[in-house]
Amino acid sequence: MQDHSTLVFNLCLRMTRDYFLAEDLSQDTFLAAYKNLHTFDGTHEAAWLTKIASRKCLDHLRSAAARSTQPTEDEDLQAIQSPSSQEPENVFFESHWDDTLRQACETLREPYRSVAIGYYCEGQSLTQIARSNNEGLDAVRSRCYRAKKMLQINLKEEVHA
Repeated sequence: MQDHSTLVFNLCLRMTRDYFLAEDLSQDTFLAAYKNLHTFDGTHEAAWLTKIASRKCLDHLRSAAARSTQPTEDEDLQAIQSPSSQEPENVFFESHWDDTLRQACETLREPYRSVAIGYYCEGQSLTQIARSNNEGLDAVRSRCYRAKKMLQINLKEEVHA
């Protein structure tokens, strides 16, 4: 928690734009991580925690949007609406981020490109990537670390451009 609390808080703050809500969601993130620690494979704590934090924020934003809407008496409208439908801005945010991340991964040279796309875009574990490429886990882990550093530089340049 001490190593990643700033990262998680900044992500929550950026997504909610509310300092106190970001504090609450950060705490919820670490509670959820603690409760689900048995499912964690022990690698990439930051990625695991940011995924939990972003889902917590999106869930909160969805529920806040649902609470703020006025109920209608039109039963046909309620029958058409899916309970799992997402708010348009959240759908845009998720798809825009996914597209941006995929584009950034595709700019990397091999062998970093395939590892980055598999890990960050397709959700494969490093073990799965190593097995599918018939490579050692340490080699794949090293490539993923280097790809992450390259992506940070590329995405930071894109944000500041």
